[in-house]
Amino acid sequence: MTLYVNTSFPNGSPMNWEEQPDGCLTFAPLFDHERGTRNRQLTHWHFRLFGQKGIEITLRIPPMRNIYGDQVVNAFADRVASVISGDGVEWSTFFFHLQPDESLEARVTLPADEVTIARVHPYTIRDLDRLLSRHDTDPVFSVEEIGKSVEGRPLHMIRLSAGQAGLRAFFRGRAHPWEAGGNWFLEGLIREACEHPALLENLDIHILPMAAIDGVARGLTRFNVHGYDLNRGFTQPHAFSADTAPENLALIDWLEQRRRDDTLPHFAMDIHNDDHGNLHAGDLDRDPEFCRRITLMESLMRRDTWYTEGMKRGAGVATFGEGLRHLFGIDSVVHELNTNWLAGADRVPTASVWLEFGAQFLRMLPEFMRKAYGT
Repeated sequence: MTLYVNTSFPNGSPMNWEEQPDGCLTFAPLFDHERGTRNRQLTHWHFRLFGQKGIEITLRIPPMRNIYGDQVVNAFADRVASVISGDGVEWSTFFFHLQPDESLEARVTLPADEVTIARVHPYTIRDLDRLLSRHDTDPVFSVEEIGKSVEGRPLHMIRLSAGQAGLRAFFRGRAHPWEAGGNWFLEGLIREACEHPALLENLDIHILPMAAIDGVARGLTRFNVHGYDLNRGFTQPHAFSADTAPENLALIDWLEQRRRDDTLPHFAMDIHNDDHGNLHAGDLDRDPEFCRRITLMESLMRRDTWYTEGMKRGAGVATFGEGLRHLFGIDSVVHELNTNWLAGADRVPTASVWLEFGAQFLRMLPEFMRKAYGT
């Protein structure tokens, strides 16, 4: 049996691969590297495997070391979830397990002669285009272009509004290209708003769904195509340039315009993926009222959504959360969605799970906004 791997499609991950004599497929996705530091990260894989339906094979990723803050660490957790599909519609989950030599291995049975395997249930630019087409049919849904990426792709800002913009919330997704779960979460929130527009009474929501859109197209892990982390650098209003990080510059310019119009968001959340699922709230001790509002949000999330993990402090002033708080006075947090196991749902999350999680959050959001910021 001869296996073949194809990654030449949108969001396919650059990698080296080889079929071993025993039929094992060894593949090594390439690292993303950060400009100006030694930092590198490997988290994303997304490829098509050609084989034979019904055969069982071993997938192996050799030992990989990420570097973050000059600290060299194993790139993988003890157990890493992944997904497989024979038709690109129905996806099933499986686990890679960490081996004594720090490689990852999994056994899978191919559901078709051609299968797709990915780290996270993929959400591509095609999925985003499908979502953006909602503006043709949903009266509460509108879209504007606020800028362009390094490679010239449009950066879309979605607005959900019933016309009464009393309370304002902002969400950003896909600041890191591999974190597709955040896109599904935000699409679930959007669907719920469009199906139940009464939830938008006195609530205006803006969403930047795919910040690192070039990286999504190219199948990267963490940085934009110039090597910049879009969840760093929020230290001063003009920290980003049109040449290096136009994605963040466009966001800052949009927020500056809203500051001039006195329509800044009251609350902002950056949606990410990782192996832990925590809510990163930054420095809660500096402002008792901020602490009260974010603690209220977390309690409502525990009551009404699948969130169970925990709240972390001290994310750093350069991140989206602390940065937007410092620059614009917006209550801002980062929510990391656990890709390996969503404990509240008792399963590995795939698109349907993320969609429901986002819908749950939207159903909770009006109560939080009213109690935290209402007059």
